[in-house]
Amino acid sequence: MKSHIITKLVEIVGEKNVNTDPAEIYCYSRDSTPFQYFADVIVRPANTTEVSEIMELANGNRIPVYPRGSGTSAAGSPLPVKGGIVIDLTRMNRVLGFDEENLQVVIEPGVICDDLNEFLKDYGYFFPPDPASSSAATLGGMVANNSAGNRAIKYGKTKDWILWLEAVLPSGEIIHTGSGTLKSVSSYDLTKLLCGSEGTLAVFTKIGMRVQPLPETYKTAMFLFDDLNRAGEAIVKARSSGVVPCAMEFLDKLTLGTSADYAGLNLPECEAMLLIETDGIESAAEKELKIITNIVRGMNPKQWKIAQDEEERNSLWVARKSAYAALARCSITTTMEDLTVPISKIPEALKRIQKIPERVDNLIRVATFGHAGDGNLHPTFLYDERIPEQQEAFFKALNIIYNEVALDLGGSITGEHGVGLIRKDFVEKEHGPVEMSLMKGIKHVFDSNNILNPGKGKPWGSAGEP
Repeated sequence: MKSHIITKLVEIVGEKNVNTDPAEIYCYSRDSTPFQYFADVIVRPANTTEVSEIMELANGNRIPVYPRGSGTSAAGSPLPVKGGIVIDLTRMNRVLGFDEENLQVVIEPGVICDDLNEFLKDYGYFFPPDPASSSAATLGGMVANNSAGNRAIKYGKTKDWILWLEAVLPSGEIIHTGSGTLKSVSSYDLTKLLCGSEGTLAVFTKIGMRVQPLPETYKTAMFLFDDLNRAGEAIVKARSSGVVPCAMEFLDKLTLGTSADYAGLNLPECEAMLLIETDGIESAAEKELKIITNIVRGMNPKQWKIAQDEEERNSLWVARKSAYAALARCSITTTMEDLTVPISKIPEALKRIQKIPERVDNLIRVATFGHAGDGNLHPTFLYDERIPEQQEAFFKALNIIYNEVALDLGGSITGEHGVGLIRKDFVEKEHGPVEMSLMKGIKHVFDSNNILNPGKGKPWGSAGEP
């Protein structure tokens, strides 16, 4: 990158917040996907004005810009495929205000999800979306990917809680979308458009969101099955019971074995585990869990139990939330995928996923877990990316997952992780050429010079870029 650009960036954010050191650049070159790309410079702004000046400079010089939070992406979304600037937003990590009367909080994009909930807990409130990476995931990244997580079955996705956004366009212009009111239809819904845009349209600098009173109690049950198909059928029956739990999670044999060991749980060997939780006032949560428990027990689980106290409940959730970290200890490369299918198709989806390793000569292993209550599964492939045969087997498995499982069963190629790089070849297969053309048109309106997160599947798909 030309020296006068570096000099100008230093003028904007200060010398200590501009870094071209190769070791630092390397740290921003990966996420959990098998891809690697290197930026020319890392820039860490502290406020909206600095973001605006960075974007104006980049746009005037046609320099690619890649917004990044904590780097918990599982899709390659923040990777700088064309070099340029990685704009690290983690310095912008303040809770700017809490309006208890209107149940709203204003934050900067670098606030960590769990940190926000620690802040809100003192007031008796919480922000419901709960990705497994909540201890590290920034809210800016969650908005960019429209993250969901464990509680989405009842409380929805991140976008369902966002009221308004302050954002910087690629030109450097600052916009304010949405409204501080709970209802407003005075414009196109630009807020919802930006939610899930994966850093391709604007850089978020402030986020206004709704919050929810904390439930009085949680009731949690665990069910172990010695038959994968029966566990899948139990999910279908539980979801059609008329009860909407706050969480319904699934772990297969490999995931459960590694996660239980990681969390220090002593569980018998089995083919699958369901973790189901209800919340609300004591009597309602207990009644709802009883209804679901009776249904799932009818599917003959090998073992089941209801958590008797908060410590037991937390131990079960540690096993679920540590699934990816636990699996990462099992191989050199651990790549978590993300697909959704209709609830009724979960048993068939699980069956097809389990057969993938044998279809690629058993060069890779697969462990599956996810948010079964809304059909969102995370097949996770274990292999060694340094071995060409295993790397090739992984990409063959990727085609099977999205073409023969997700799309063939009427599902979607991503439920919460985004398209990024890993799923770009499948976007147009899901949406078609007309929809892709509309998305490209929207991109052009926001970013006519294509400097903001270029090279990603949303909105270009596998057709490349103009």
